[in-house]
Amino acid sequence: MTESPTAAPQPIPSQAPLDVQVLQTAAALENLAVTSYTSAEALPFLAGDGNAHLRELIARNKAHHAAHATAFNQAVTQAGAAPQHTADMRYAASVGRMLGQITDPTHLVALLTELEGINAQTCTRFATLTETGGLRSLFVNVASVEAQHGSELLIIRSLLDDGQAEPGAPRTAAHLLPPALGTAGIPHADYPTTDASAINEGVVR
Repeated sequence: MTESPTAAPQPIPSQAPLDVQVLQTAAALENLAVTSYTSAEALPFLAGDGNAHLRELIARNKAHHAAHATAFNQAVTQAGAAPQHTADMRYAASVGRMLGQITDPTHLVALLTELEGINAQTCTRFATLTETGGLRSLFVNVASVEAQHGSELLIIRSLLDDGQAEPGAPRTAAHLLPPALGTAGIPHADYPTTDASAINEGVVR
């Protein structure tokens, strides 16, 4: 992509407990994902029959993100703090701008893959920060789902980059598939956290 949705995070003073901060930030990122997938669903080029699988994937991922946001906000409420219902402010404007400029599946898949990576890396890092077993399990479970989303999107991106139809379109002979397809969805031996969000990035203000 020529434009990145990332920007250097600015520390935000917060007196909230660590668990509240990471939960609110995780919820903010999930809200961003829901908003982004909602915008993606409305893109005109997805209306064609050839994008049926991609439409299904977008709808499924959106539902997962909505469920994750609910889970994080329920945990925040149980911790005695306010739930986070807004999208992560670090990314919301730039992601919305990029979605408004996308006109083809390849660039859409690239952007969604990047967003899934940010969410997965953030949840992976946050799982190591909380000392509460239930929250660790929540973050690990969500991280694994986000990583799966990213892997599926990377496979679709590999097909699109090779000029192949995305899954769900007319079947392609196996020998015509790109050689890299088998490993396209497994880009990391060890899952990174370099793109994880700051712990207080999405705190309720």
